[in-house]
Amino acid sequence: PSNPFPLLVVAGMPRAGTTFLYHYLQQHPSIYLAFRKEIDYFNAHYHFKGRDWFASLFRGIKPGQIAGDLSPACWNDPQAPEWIREFNPDTKVILCLRDPAEFAVSLFRQKNHSHYDVPPTLEKWLHDGYESRLTEKGGPVFFTFHDGEFEQKLDAYKKAFGENLLIYDFSFFTKNQLTILQAIEDFLGIDPYFDESNFDNLRINASYRRNIKWLYAITAQEWFRNLFERYVPRTWAMRARAIFDRISVVGEPSKDASKVRHTPEEVTTAREILPTSCAAFREIFQDHPIYTGDGKPFALREKAVSVD
Repeated sequence: PSNPFPLLVVAGMPRAGTTFLYHYLQQHPSIYLAFRKEIDYFNAHYHFKGRDWFASLFRGIKPGQIAGDLSPACWNDPQAPEWIREFNPDTKVILCLRDPAEFAVSLFRQKNHSHYDVPPTLEKWLHDGYESRLTEKGGPVFFTFHDGEFEQKLDAYKKAFGENLLIYDFSFFTKNQLTILQAIEDFLGIDPYFDESNFDNLRINASYRRNIKWLYAITAQEWFRNLFERYVPRTWAMRARAIFDRISVVGEPSKDASKVRHTPEEVTTAREILPTSCAAFREIFQDHPIYTGDGKPFALREKAVSVD
């Protein structure tokens, strides 16, 4: 089938700043994002809905714009790289990589804070993993934490996308967010838009929000999403989400935030289970914070790089 539009997929990792990217990338004139931040078409959750359904979410896209899908659960589905290539072999893919031990613990804390079906302890989470299922028709996505798994997933994306894959270090991103936004512009080949005048460095992170299990339980329902998409104009929906993201962010971590933030002891526990993967992660970024999938360092705009 013909490709209906150029496509960007932010395929991972979870807990690596995709909410921040969604908030900012939707502002770029050359990028068109759907109302759903995580469409999950390229993983088992919603792939059953078919190509036409996915394309329909971008029906308002204009000539010259790139469609954007930020679905970090794709990192956890081994079928995702193949499904993305099947839709459009020229898709640009982005991976924000995080230390595997910190990722495993952070994801446990976040899921435990916002979901009802998560293993009760970190040890059980690391040993058993977690099965995520959003719909009865859709398949599950498995979150597992085995040593060596990180390298296998990354290699699959490198092999599938090569120079059309951009990978960067999450720890660098947290201190240089504007730099990453500008690198994404350069990677996509679109006109510069982000600079100091329109970047406010707003913290948008689940760790700084109140406990919202009940709200997530409602908004994750397919009937709710379908209703919202059918009857609420996209512009209104995007504004509503932006307002929610901003008003739910507090200046300091909320009382519930301690349940989300992980401790050094927890990370140490995870490192003992994932030593090879943690070493592989450190090796990737020892010389440069951002690369393309063919192994080449990606040039950064010098003026945007933080001195911190």
